[in-house]
Amino acid sequence: MNRFAEVRTWPLLAFALLMGLQAIVLVACLGGHAAQGWLVWVGMASLALTVLLAVAMVSSLSRAQDKARLAQRTLEEAIDALPASVEIFDEQDRLIAFNRRLVEIYPHMLRHFQRKSTFEDLVRESLSRGGIPEARGREPEWMEERKQARGKQVSPLLQRVHDDMWLRIYESRTPSGGIVGVRMEVTDLIHEQQRLAASRAQLRATIESAANGILTLDSGGHVLEANPSCEQLFGFTASELQGVHIGMLLGAAMSGHGAAVAAAQMDPQSLLGQPRELTARHRSGEALHLQLAIAEVRTDTIHLYVCIVTDLTERKRQEERLKRANELLARQSTTDGLTGVGNRRLFDQLLQQEWQRAARSERPLALLMVDIDHFKQYNDCYGHVAGDDCLRRVATLLRSCVGRGGESVCRYGGEEFAVLLVDTDLAGAQVVAQRCLDSVRLAAIEHEGSPVRRSVSLSIGVAARVPLLGEASQELIQTADAALYQAKQAGRARLICQQSA
Repeated sequence: MNRFAEVRTWPLLAFALLMGLQAIVLVACLGGHAAQGWLVWVGMASLALTVLLAVAMVSSLSRAQDKARLAQRTLEEAIDALPASVEIFDEQDRLIAFNRRLVEIYPHMLRHFQRKSTFEDLVRESLSRGGIPEARGREPEWMEERKQARGKQVSPLLQRVHDDMWLRIYESRTPSGGIVGVRMEVTDLIHEQQRLAASRAQLRATIESAANGILTLDSGGHVLEANPSCEQLFGFTASELQGVHIGMLLGAAMSGHGAAVAAAQMDPQSLLGQPRELTARHRSGEALHLQLAIAEVRTDTIHLYVCIVTDLTERKRQEERLKRANELLARQSTTDGLTGVGNRRLFDQLLQQEWQRAARSERPLALLMVDIDHFKQYNDCYGHVAGDDCLRRVATLLRSCVGRGGESVCRYGGEEFAVLLVDTDLAGAQVVAQRCLDSVRLAAIEHEGSPVRRSVSLSIGVAARVPLLGEASQELIQTADAALYQAKQAGRARLICQQSA
């Protein structure tokens, strides 16, 4: 700690004057009153006491000065050891004391410090060296602003010096009119704040430009912030979303009491973990399919939740369209393109499926093999276009006779159809077969080329049995086909029943 001490000599002069006065008294006594010897002894004793008193005072003063110097040295060493600079200005704003740290901050200013320069002179010197970047280009104005604020700042002054050093400056005015200044280097803190600000700006830009909706919730699940994607997703502005409970926002797909219950039960803490799919509604009422992922942010002073909301609505629509397309493709792959009934592939699948089910449940399964009589002659007589129309009409009649949705009627090949009857014994199958014969007969589809009658007729082979586990389903087909062959041999336009063994 450097200070400019003033040597005070008046105590020594006073002591010398006192000694001179004692000497004069003694001389006067010796010269003018020799007879009064006792006065001489009194004066000498007084002088001796004065000398002893002076010696004692000097000794005490010396000890006090030693203590004061020790205290001052200790104080100066303590101030020099401070990590912050300390500067003391008198009432004329001249630097009268400073510590080592100030010189470390401004090494080029040491001579000016030692000259007891004024604060204004010190600042002008720094400005001339370009040591205050924020004042460059406006030095006079900055200097005037600094002088006006000198010792009056309510809060510390933050100042950048030497391009890469930041100081926080505290100034306090003393009762005598001087100013004590403390300068703390906060470069690392400012750099950390700058990095934090840059990180926040980057995070904000990421959130604002994110394609997914991002919501910030308080500990109770109420919306604090919402990014633009969230505004677009729900159709509400960020200010409208603020304060809304997450349960009300995501429970909007429900109505009335259900929405209130969903809101009450949707606690952010319960939504932590794996992303989950939820439904909601746009402001317009459009249904939304969303995926919600929630993360918890907890510190000593903060407890928040961050929600990432992904819009799955279009993906769900695509999935639904794909599902319908696959169903259509599956139907097309198992549907006869001409008649609209099942094709041979569907018949094979149904037969295998129902055969195994009937075997497990020990229930009967029946099969009708249906053939259009003399269909080649029909094509020769009316043409293939009319023949196709005849096939379609017969398929429609068969489906109406079978009932149960008609899915068990399949085109077996050419003019031949197969009808699979679940949980139907031979008697029941015979009834269905007779219904088919009567329906086609009553439809009276003209057939001039038929030797049997002048309209289209059918020959039907009927078979039924209770399947056994391990048996092949082909046995039922063979039995029904054999019955069909017998019907044709017997003159056609009839049905033949045959119980499968």
